[in-house]
Amino acid sequence: MQQVADLARAVRFKARISWSVKGRSSMKVEEIMIREVVQSSPENSISEAAKLMREKAVGCLVITVEGGIKGIITDRDLLGCIAVEHDPRECKVSTHMSRPVAVIKPEEDYLTAADVMRRRRIKLLPIAKQGKLLGIVSLSDLAKLAVSDLEQIESSLGLVSSFVRTVEIQSHTNRRTRSEIEPSNSAVGPTQAASRKLSSLGINQEGQAARL
Repeated sequence: MQQVADLARAVRFKARISWSVKGRSSMKVEEIMIREVVQSSPENSISEAAKLMREKAVGCLVITVEGGIKGIITDRDLLGCIAVEHDPRECKVSTHMSRPVAVIKPEEDYLTAADVMRRRRIKLLPIAKQGKLLGIVSLSDLAKLAVSDLEQIESSLGLVSSFVRTVEIQSHTNRRTRSEIEPSNSAVGPTQAASRKLSSLGINQEGQAARL
């Protein structure tokens, strides 16, 4: 009965782990996205974009027109402007921004976002609904969640291993205790075996019939 109870506890524990990991895996991007997105107009100059990035301490700007996403520009794109010897004060953001922009809906889970980033080879992913910008997630945001999930799984596996070891030790101890209390017939000496046989026939050790 004890082994059945131990098995039941192990099954319930495993179910709790599965539910926890599943819950984290289904976390929506709207729960982790950055809502205050630094934006720029496609008509702004590269110089203005660079100044805005420096002021806001960001590495990219989402280019929008009335809330609609038109493109995205990063600090590397700014360097590209200089590399082709364009005048950053005259060159417009629209000339060097990346488009079309990969976006994802707010109700999608973060694993879907990670898959989009992997396939598109991008580090930033805007969140939009009906074409309107709602937020943005970065590869580093998703990496933090992945590390947290891995640590949770490792911790859960460690608890399971500890539980299994405890059950094995307890089971071994119980078997050893029973063997000490109830020795097998092979451990009984010849004299004891003969005495038990005579007793079962109603004869004592002196060869006399036991009195009823």
